[in-house]
Amino acid sequence: MPLIKLNSIICECPEETDKDEIYLKFQGQKIWPENKKFIKIDSDETLPIGLKTKVTKLGWMAIELWEYDLTTKNDHLGDFHLEINSEEPSTNTTILSRKEDEAEKASYMLNWQIL
Repeated sequence: MPLIKLNSIICECPEETDKDEIYLKFQGQKIWPENKKFIKIDSDETLPIGLKTKVTKLGWMAIELWEYDLTTKNDHLGDFHLEINSEEPSTNTTILSRKEDEAEKASYMLNWQIL
């Protein structure tokens, strides 16, 4: 089965007027950042991720983008849908599919690879 690497996340437009406090989840578990609750990001910023994981089956997988809120429920901004259809090495960029009920303007891209 292929090994994938999440390289970086790019913010085109944050959901909040100031920086978003983001983190990633996969299958309900927080996967990034590993040693913090969140990382702040603003318009036109790119954050390195550098996370590798082995994929157990080919097909689609969803990486969830969340925005941390101190006083209210965290917002699920949307999902990055990654299509793993071969074990051939490739470099990819996936655009966030927004959760319209929680994200009105968030615009993000995820750079990732099949290694």
